[in-house]
Amino acid sequence: MRLAAFALLSVFLLFGCSCDNEIETVETTAPLTGAYLGQQPPGSTPELFLATAMGERDTAFTPDGAELYYSMWEQRHGFLLSRIEGSDGWSEPEFASFSSPEHSELEPFITADGAWLYFISKRPLPDGTEPEKFNLWRVPRVDGAWGFPGILPEPVNSEHEEFYPSLTTDGDLYFTSDRPGSLGGEDIWWAEWTGDGWAEPENLGEAVNSPGPEFNSLVAPDGSWLIFGSVREGDVGGGDMHIAFRGADGDFLPAVNMGEPINSAALDYCPALSPDGSIIFFTSSRVPDGSPEPTTFTELEALMAGPGNGRDNIWWVSVEVIEGLRVQVLETG
Repeated sequence: MRLAAFALLSVFLLFGCSCDNEIETVETTAPLTGAYLGQQPPGSTPELFLATAMGERDTAFTPDGAELYYSMWEQRHGFLLSRIEGSDGWSEPEFASFSSPEHSELEPFITADGAWLYFISKRPLPDGTEPEKFNLWRVPRVDGAWGFPGILPEPVNSEHEEFYPSLTTDGDLYFTSDRPGSLGGEDIWWAEWTGDGWAEPENLGEAVNSPGPEFNSLVAPDGSWLIFGSVREGDVGGGDMHIAFRGADGDFLPAVNMGEPINSAALDYCPALSPDGSIIFFTSSRVPDGSPEPTTFTELEALMAGPGNGRDNIWWVSVEVIEGLRVQVLETG
């Protein structure tokens, strides 16, 4: 396992020794420098990217890779965090400049041109109403800084829940909702960009959705594939990532489970793409291979106070895994 960055008050580096499969934790105050928090990109086996005892989920980089946005979810409340790369290395985590920490919000997505950051929030509506559900919001990039957030209009937002925005380079919007027309609970929906707004959202149908829940989708910039979370028969664990490819007719082919080692016995979800399209980030509550089993209460306390304690963390893997699945899907039908 390559070095994995743990961003809290100090930096923790977690690495495995292949000779004895033990995990060693090292504390350091040295700043993280270089792309991706100073880490080497992974291959086709997922590796831990960002982890603390508090738990992390969702990932969004600015196009230049110099700003990282992600979420923490604690006690039914979400927080949007940022880290910025400067001359002294990557900053410590802080609330995103546009965020409203007193109102639950998370799930950032940055458009390919860097002009907008989309997210979900329970912040007050324009009329001052305090919503009980999440809505989709976005904030513009103005002169190198984030401006003032605005809520997405109807019919994208509705009286029902909306989650996890993802957009193509053409502006088509994919998101999760439990609105009427669902095949079962939460489904993946899409709304076509018309040039001056979004068309009425449409359910993606049986190729993607099922009688069970579907959630947190990532669409390819060109719309050629869609990765999403789901709980359905035949899953590897407590919720797996699936992928649907577009066929020659432009419609999505039936989705397939992305399989191991992308999925695990834990919940695997919240896919995101690196700015250059070479890396998939995702969230998982899996425990890293080689993590020690506690034999005393003191060891248990240490385990629960560090990364790999069973809370969500951010993992990454090469996008090459998609190409392998594409060949498999096209060959079988």
